[in-house]
Amino acid sequence: MAATASPLLPTTKVASSENSSSFYDYEYYLEDMIFMLCRKDEVLSFGRVFLPVFYSLIFVLGLVGNLLLLVVLLWFVPRRRMTETYLLNLAISNLLFVVTLPFWGISVAWHWVFGSFLCKVVSTLYTVNFYSGIFFISCMSLDKYLEIVCARPYHRLRTRAKSLLLAATVWAVALAVSIPDMVFVRTHENSPGVWECYADFGGHGTTWKLFLRFQQNLLGFLLPLLAMIFFYSRIGSVLVRLRPPGQSRALRMAVALVMAFFVLWFPYNLTLFLHSLLDLQVFGDCRVSQHLDYALQVTESIAFLHCCFTPVLYAFSSHRFRQYLKAFLAAVLRRQQTLPSSYSESSGLTAQEDIMGMSDLGDRQAESFPNKGDKGKNSA
Repeated sequence: MAATASPLLPTTKVASSENSSSFYDYEYYLEDMIFMLCRKDEVLSFGRVFLPVFYSLIFVLGLVGNLLLLVVLLWFVPRRRMTETYLLNLAISNLLFVVTLPFWGISVAWHWVFGSFLCKVVSTLYTVNFYSGIFFISCMSLDKYLEIVCARPYHRLRTRAKSLLLAATVWAVALAVSIPDMVFVRTHENSPGVWECYADFGGHGTTWKLFLRFQQNLLGFLLPLLAMIFFYSRIGSVLVRLRPPGQSRALRMAVALVMAFFVLWFPYNLTLFLHSLLDLQVFGDCRVSQHLDYALQVTESIAFLHCCFTPVLYAFSSHRFRQYLKAFLAAVLRRQQTLPSSYSESSGLTAQEDIMGMSDLGDRQAESFPNKGDKGKNSA
């Protein structure tokens, strides 16, 4: 991802468009500039085994989990609220993302056998859904902030039309970020009959790699993390002040959402940043470069687990969603063919329930404002 949309370039395919062998070129300054070659055969051998296995695991888990989430949201939720709209888009984004992983896994283990057209398509899909998944997580954090912290002043921002507009904007921004893949990514025949899929930036490869890495550090990690910390800290302060039923559980869920994002993405982004410093010759040598390549393969794979765990974490933060999931599982098991009549559009919660998810606290927060009837169900 550091060099192009493809996860292969910074990891298994350590050679960039400027150097497509099993060597890594670097310049080491003593009294004069000396050109050296750093062999990466062991790194490549490790990647050919590790990455296809891990990609296959992520593909299976991500496909099953997000398909289940998609089915429940489309067929068992009668009218989706804003958070569920973003969750639906997140599930679609994750599904499209994991679909690209078998292509990269086969390319790692063997070589690119899918042709030039699929090279561009798969690379573009990878980047679009890589960023859109992270952006929709940020949208869900923003929605919870508006719903719980700013329930009365900003309720007009939480309409179905505005949520669809924001979702369309997220897809548009993610598509714009993927433009380098549409333009520069293509197949390369490195040896007779052996093709690879990666970006060719001509003589500006290093500049582009650095730009795309820093872009990912900023848009794909730092800004979303800061947004989540701000939104959930403000949500936490409101929960402490109002002390609604299920306060402790909601606070734990808020901390879990932020920590999950940090744990999954920080090691990968830190390794990308260190790789950039290596390319800028701030530090490092061949041995450091090899260690960073190993780290990048492992941390990248851990980061990709977001498409398996994050949707589940967000979905189960809502009591309402858990009730619909139970109804879905009951229907699958032929115990119950329809939703319980007690399930309404708003929520299955009552005031006596002592467990409340964050996705349901907005309704409780709205009760603390006068003229509740004026608000209505804008979140529906």
